[in-house]
Order: sequence, then structure tokens, then C-alpha cells
Amino acid sequence: MELLGIIGGIGSGKSTVSALFRQLGAAIISADTIGHQVLRLPNTKRVVRERWGESVFDEDDEVDRRKLAAVVFADKKELAHLQSLTHPLIIEEVNRQRNEHEQSGVKLCVLDAPLLLESGLEHLVGLLIFVSAPAEVRWQRVKERGWSESEWKRRELSQLPLEEKSRRAHIVIDNSGDHEQLRTQVEAVVDMVYKRRNVCRAKTSIRD
Repeated sequence: MELLGIIGGIGSGKSTVSALFRQLGAAIISADTIGHQVLRLPNTKRVVRERWGESVFDEDDEVDRRKLAAVVFADKKELAHLQSLTHPLIIEEVNRQRNEHEQSGVKLCVLDAPLLLESGLEHLVGLLIFVSAPAEVRWQRVKERGWSESEWKRRELSQLPLEEKSRRAHIVIDNSGDHEQLRTQVEAVVDMVYKRRNVCRAKTSIRD
């Protein structure tokens, strides 16, 4: 089974690309969903409360990811501490789901992980796909999520530079156009993986 990793800047459209892969028959492993589940574990909540206090919890006594993010993305040491707590559990669950999909006969699987490279998950995937979009397009998308510009820039600065992510990817998808252009590129990647896998191992740009 081929496992693809989706990387890119904040607001580049990584989740949209993953959804298109799903429509074309790929199984999706969402590290973000797994991260949500990890933060709901009693032991994780205990450690988070001891480290960052009640202010990062909501009225239902669950970790408020937005509040926690505001704390950890402002301090690299705090972010590293959170990652040391959650990432081993996330990796364990990613591997469990991967094995489950493989045993079910799935041929193509996508790991949707916003911080795939930063989280040390790169070794789990065979091919890295970088989703590219201009800064103004990405800013418009994150603004629609309710983010402030300072929050967006702070999050971006906590991640690897986009140039580094693009350099380490095997495939580049351009998401500056419309949905049909994006779908055409994803279809081309699926075709390459199934029919010409050796082509994917070299740096490849997919353009409509």
C-alpha cells in the first residue's frame, strides 16, 4: 500500500486535497482528528492541566485547542513539550490505522497531518505532496476561519519555511486556481501512483 503525506502552508488547501483523494478511492488518516482524540485522554488532560492550567480548558472540561495553541505557538519550548506528550500517541494510532487499511486491501492511503514534517511523521510516508498557494490566497482562507493576521503569521513562523517543505516534497500541486483545476491535478497524482510509481519518486510538479 502506498501512503502519501500532504504538506503545505496554512490555508494552502491540504484538507481539500485530502478530500479529493478520498473521492478518488483513497483512505484518509487524519492526524488532526487523532490529535483531538489524544487531547481527550484522561492522562493527557491531566498533564496539560498541570503544565498550562485551567485557562486552556473549556466549560465541558475538555482542552480548548484554540486557547492551548495560543500558548504553545508563542513559545517554542512549550510547543516542544506538547509535542513530546502527544506525538508518540499520534504516531501509534497512525500506524494502527495504516495496518488496518493495508489488511483490508486498501491500495492508496493519505496521511493528512498539518505538521507532518515538524512532527517527525515523514518517515511513515512513501511520497510527500506539497500543496502550493500564494500568500494572499492563503490569508483570505484563514481569515474566513476567524483567524487574525498576527495569529496566522505566528503559526507560520512556528513551522518549517514553505521553501523547505517544497524542497522536501516529491510532488507539487498548485492550488491557486479553481476546484476543477485542483481535482485534475489530484487525478493525475492518483494515476501516477497506480501506473507509473517510479515517476513519483523524482521531483514532479502537477499543473493543469
